[in-house]
Amino acid sequence: MVEWPLAPKRIVWLAADHASFGNGTTNELPLDVSTAGKLDKALHKLSLELGVYGEGIVLRFLSGSYETHGIRLRPRWHLVGAGVGKTKLKLIPSVRHRKIKSAYHSVIGGGWGPQFSAGLGGVRLHKRDFENIRIADVSLDCNWSGMKKGLGPIIKKASGIDLLAKQALVERVKVSNFGAVGGRPSWREVFPIRVISGMGDGASLPGYRKSIIEIRHCIVEGSVLGSDIGTEWPYCTGIMVSHNEADPENSIVQALVHHNEILNVVNGIAFGGAFLKTAEFYSNKVTNCGIGFNFDTGSNRGVVIRNNNFLGCIGGGSVNNGKHFEIRNNNFLLKAPNASRFSYWHNGIRIWDHTRGFIVKDNRFEFRGKSRTVPRGIVLHGLSVGLRMFQDDSGKWQSQIDPHRFFNNHYVGLLPNAAGPQEASHNMYLSIGDRSVHLTGIDGVGDGVRFYWNDD
Repeated sequence: MVEWPLAPKRIVWLAADHASFGNGTTNELPLDVSTAGKLDKALHKLSLELGVYGEGIVLRFLSGSYETHGIRLRPRWHLVGAGVGKTKLKLIPSVRHRKIKSAYHSVIGGGWGPQFSAGLGGVRLHKRDFENIRIADVSLDCNWSGMKKGLGPIIKKASGIDLLAKQALVERVKVSNFGAVGGRPSWREVFPIRVISGMGDGASLPGYRKSIIEIRHCIVEGSVLGSDIGTEWPYCTGIMVSHNEADPENSIVQALVHHNEILNVVNGIAFGGAFLKTAEFYSNKVTNCGIGFNFDTGSNRGVVIRNNNFLGCIGGGSVNNGKHFEIRNNNFLLKAPNASRFSYWHNGIRIWDHTRGFIVKDNRFEFRGKSRTVPRGIVLHGLSVGLRMFQDDSGKWQSQIDPHRFFNNHYVGLLPNAAGPQEASHNMYLSIGDRSVHLTGIDGVGDGVRFYWNDD
């Protein structure tokens, strides 16, 4: 259980519609933020009063509907509403958006990595860490259609929450009407809720070596808005978390995603992660979505996916370039894809290139519909599956068996599970109950040796 810091002492009350406005010191005399312009001015004034790296503040939005050009949080800022469906924040376009020409916009965002004083050997400025962030009890309307109409080709994505933080808690937040323009790879995937502490891909985005992220009791609802023609259509990862590449033995790196609900994201992914360590996704409910989870960015490890319900989804999940995942006690109820472009998702779990040491147990996979291709519960394929690859002291590449393990899973209405290398040079190791299986592609027949099983 994560212990979160105390909320900042100063509370400022805000309202869009109220009998009497004031200086915001009480809920009876809230600040007047009845327009997006007034909200901008109020937040700018508060940031000047507190300082960019001040002690923090709690922004308390009363019930009502608000418009915003985008709220940018500062370190130790909390944003709290009166509840989902009671406090509603809607993103709208502005002149500022046209001037900065940013391609990606969110209702709430902010954050940066560690900062240091000027000069060689600069001192770490801990006060500037983007920590003790909390967003709670609000509904966020990304307003893709309105943003696209107002900004035209400038905008590529519109999302709900986009944070780079050392320490962030997001709870009881609903996000809807998110979208992306599609086309280029970087314009296709939008993240309705994205909270990261860094990216480990060598990009210019710095990250924190110690970080804690928790997202709980949130709702992401609706299909990804945007162009639906051609092959470069937009999609989403409903809740996305990421850590900076750090040594887990010496640093605290943790992400908790639990008790959330993802609804009717028919052309998207419910959950995902990048460069994760010590992450848990549990007790979430995913209904009528494209696929439950996808991990394909960075070498994710130590990820636990447990006690989730994936109901009426085309696919359960997909992982590549991952190690030591534990996928257990989940319920996967699959449906047939309604378009050929979603057929790749149409299996319970797909585990492929550069994966090792997974435990998949006590899951239920079920398909009761009709589709051109009946799905399988589990599919394994690709390069270096069930192997640890490393270089010895002489620089020569070596391999060590670290197989995936499958046991006590239950299947209804599915084809047998399938595993097999796809090229002659590929090897694959897996364990089914007490049985060890080694597959190779050396026979040169088609996609190599195929192995079929059910482990219930």
